This record gives sequence, structure tokens and C-alpha cells, in this order.
Amino acid sequence: MKAYALVLTTSLGFAGATAVGLALWQADGPAMDIELADPIIAGTIPARPPIMSPSSMHASPPAVFSISNFDRQTVCLVERGATLTSRSRGFFAPPDCDSVWPGLAQVENWTQNDDGTVTLTNGNGALVLTLVRSKSFSYEVADPAGVDIALLMLP
Repeated sequence: MKAYALVLTTSLGFAGATAVGLALWQADGPAMDIELADPIIAGTIPARPPIMSPSSMHASPPAVFSISNFDRQTVCLVERGATLTSRSRGFFAPPDCDSVWPGLAQVENWTQNDDGTVTLTNGNGALVLTLVRSKSFSYEVADPAGVDIALLMLP
């Protein structure tokens, strides 16, 4: 019976000493460090870059295209810009691009559709051209039909 009492007393003594040590260490320690704090409890936003979603890893970068109208024998350079939404990007065509296709200079939006087509729309959302992916880094006009216009991505 003396052995049980000795083990119990020793265990309680060490537990008490540990509790006192932890209490003293917390009292002298620094206030909560915001970088070590749990962001859910502290209500903070961690200072790390956002994790890329799988769909954004396949997004194409801004690019310059040569757009050619083979019927009119006209060419101009256009830019597909930064991401606006998950499917759309900015678009810029200088005023001389209206010689390639009427309204092309007013296009502001490049939208990648679920069926693989790309629509170019102006600031009011009106459709200007519908493109389909061709070989490599080029696109051909699908709508309006019978128009011989192609876009070729420049290096």
C-alpha cells in the first residue's frame, strides 16, 4: 500500500510542478503572436498567396494575334488581355482593325465557351465574331458563315 501512495504522491507532485511552470511561462511570455495565431479563432486572414484553382492553371496568358481577312486582304494586330472572369478575358483592337471586320475595334471581351468556341463581343455584349480553334495557336471564324477570317497567335 505504501508503494501506491508513493507513486500517487510523486505523480501529483510532478503534475503540480508542471502546472505551476506552465502558468509562470505563459505569464512571462509575449502576447499572442498574430502570425502564430489560429486564423479561425483570431479572425485574421493568413498572409500567403491564394491557392491556384485547377481551372485557373489552364488559363491562357495575354497574347497578341494577327487577324487577317483573306477576302478583303487586310490584316491588323489585336491583343487578348487579362482575365476578367473564369471564362472571359479583355480584348483590344486598334481602330484600323475595322478594315478587317466592321466593329472589331469596339470588341472588349473574349469569352471561351463550353463548346470550345470563342465569342468576341463589344462593350454592350453584342456578338461581333465567333471563332473556333484551328491548328496550333490559330482560330478561324465560325460565325458569320462564309467569312474567311483567321487569327494567328504571335510569339
